[in-house]
Amino acid sequence: MKMGIDMKLFTISALALGLALSATAEDTSRDNHLVTSLNQADIQFVSESLDHTVRRNLDDSVGVLAYYQQDGSSTELVYAMQGKACQGGPDCLGLEIFIIFEGAFTAEQANDINRRWSAIKATETDGSLYLTRYLILDDGQTIGNIRTNVLNALAISEQIQAEQTAAAEEPSEPAQIAAADIDFGEDAGDYANDGACDDARFESDGDDWTYQRNHVLRDATDCRTLYEAGELTLYLDFGDNSGEYANDNTCDDNRFTGEGRSILQTDSHVKRDAVDCIVAYRAGTINRP
Repeated sequence: MKMGIDMKLFTISALALGLALSATAEDTSRDNHLVTSLNQADIQFVSESLDHTVRRNLDDSVGVLAYYQQDGSSTELVYAMQGKACQGGPDCLGLEIFIIFEGAFTAEQANDINRRWSAIKATETDGSLYLTRYLILDDGQTIGNIRTNVLNALAISEQIQAEQTAAAEEPSEPAQIAAADIDFGEDAGDYANDGACDDARFESDGDDWTYQRNHVLRDATDCRTLYEAGELTLYLDFGDNSGEYANDNTCDDNRFTGEGRSILQTDSHVKRDAVDCIVAYRAGTINRP
């Protein structure tokens, strides 16, 4: 994908959480000035009028590489503005704004961005996301309108980055516990070896099901077979019996609620009072976490 500017300079570190951009000392003195073309000085003025810092001019083209600091943050967003349709001279009839995110992006994400925001074009190449906004001057645009187009492109970019950051911070699904590490119990249930797992630990919500509660650790073969085949998830792990007050006929695991749980409020017995909690759970005197 050839864009005519140095792509290696566009590592994005934007972490803003909204679409609002603001500058501390915006220069609006030329907002009503109508231009039919842009030169190097004009493009630099647009960036600096937003109180952004121009890092340098673009190599072999009319435009600038610039950045600004996010409000209330030390992070920066780097972008470029490049003159287009310059016809070999210093005056250009169009302007393109570039923002590039390096990361694990997909073509599907780029297509979703294009569906959500018509003001910007998104393209994915080798995991990087290229965002562009193209402005044609036609019979003339005011400097104020050009500034607004730049701000809109940057605001959308900030929103996309915020969404990507939030998604990366979401807790991942816990790793599947190996079957060898699960106590499946025995085949003492009424319907053991019928090809269906009756143990409530492998159901997503087992609170109201007396049948499944009663079959915790009582349908070993069926549950093990289906678990090893990847058809079951262990939703309820009682843990082991290593707690200080294990085997005292009261469940000390404070993940549970109900009359069958002890008065202990600390986390020190989470997954460490298995036998007591299994008995109480089967009896329906505690509710699953």
